[in-house]
Amino acid sequence: MKYLRILVLALFVACAITPSTAAPTVKEWTWLVFLNADNNLDSYGVADQLEMAKVGSNDFLNIISLIDRENGPATLNYIEKGNVKKLKDMGELDMGNYKQLVKFVKDMAAAYPAKHYAVIIWNHGSGWEKSKLQAIKGISYDDSTGNHITTGQLGLAFGEIKKALGRNVDIFAMDACLMAMVEIAYAVKDDVDIVVASEETEPGDGFPYDDMLKGLKKGMDAPTFAQHLVKAYVASYDGGSQGSSDTTQSAIVCAKLGSLRDAIEGFAKAAIAGNFAKEFSAALNSVQTFYISDNIDLTHFVSLLKSSISDAGFQTAVNKLQTALGEAILAHANCGASMQNAFGMAIYFPSSSYSFSSDYNGLAFAKDSQWEEMIQDFYKKNTSVIVSGVENGDISSLIGYVKTANANNREVSSHLTSKLNFRLFSEGGLSTSIKNSVKNLLNELKSK
Repeated sequence: MKYLRILVLALFVACAITPSTAAPTVKEWTWLVFLNADNNLDSYGVADQLEMAKVGSNDFLNIISLIDRENGPATLNYIEKGNVKKLKDMGELDMGNYKQLVKFVKDMAAAYPAKHYAVIIWNHGSGWEKSKLQAIKGISYDDSTGNHITTGQLGLAFGEIKKALGRNVDIFAMDACLMAMVEIAYAVKDDVDIVVASEETEPGDGFPYDDMLKGLKKGMDAPTFAQHLVKAYVASYDGGSQGSSDTTQSAIVCAKLGSLRDAIEGFAKAAIAGNFAKEFSAALNSVQTFYISDNIDLTHFVSLLKSSISDAGFQTAVNKLQTALGEAILAHANCGASMQNAFGMAIYFPSSSYSFSSDYNGLAFAKDSQWEEMIQDFYKKNTSVIVSGVENGDISSLIGYVKTANANNREVSSHLTSKLNFRLFSEGGLSTSIKNSVKNLLNELKSK
């Protein structure tokens, strides 16, 4: 009997000190926030974690944040109700490196598995271009390293994440400015189900995390949750918890972006086949734009052109594009008079050729569509206004063009030079002074 007691005691002790090998509990949702506060948004990052803690993790939801503070180390946290629980000191991280995003999602998905994953990148954003804010193309700007995640790297990151998970990320949300663009969503279209983002800049307070997370109910699927995120965000800035500010938010269905690309392709071909430069110019002058004015609301742009161009082929292309946009934009909302024509998805279209960045051609969307070719075709056709002015003895438009010309629009400049040289040397009717002025301006244009 004594030996039996000793054996039972030994087994009890062995069980008590042996690490558990039980698989972690699979919850319905894991909410992963890649919180890059290593910049002037630092205090907002801390406040947003406290907003998450107002809801906290529960029996069907994990909330995890990786926050890198300004001039401070990063920490990995599990957000409980009323408590931001530090799991690990991470040291100084480069949150502008897309591989850090991949590692975070892969590690946390393994530690906190779920049926559905929402990945949130928290930081400054710029759509595909951020020239006005002294950086180019991307999100997650890390002031300590000077790095950021480019649009192309977003595609690489979510491709690697999908490989690790064995399936798409359910929701990829960007708590950042200017990211609800065709070009951004297209970069991750094969690896993400739904993109949630804003066409316009976001106020410093960003996402209202408590309002967003408290709307997640047990059994809620990704489309329903994404629609709630859009509604909760805009409501919070329409006199709600975040005050009042002109804002936008939308949810984009990535599975529909192939069809949208096809419809945009048909639209571009119809535009190139016709000569609608006048109508395009008028639409660009009236279309909904955002902080980076080269970003235009695609739905609004198309509706403006539909009402001004009667060509049957173009109308057919417009109708198909409007249908495709309706299918791709799951939800959109806006508040404030300045955003009333924001309908969910922006696209790049600088109104002037000198503003067009050649870097755009490296994007997946630009490679897979004729959108860039259509823009360049518009610029070339629009030079007819300059030629008409010269014919009427008015060179003011030509002077303005030469003044702003640069490496971005050399192709358009070459086209304009050819048209003006033909006019100068093949036809009469121009005064000697106009001819000399045009020749001098064209010589100046060659040096641009």
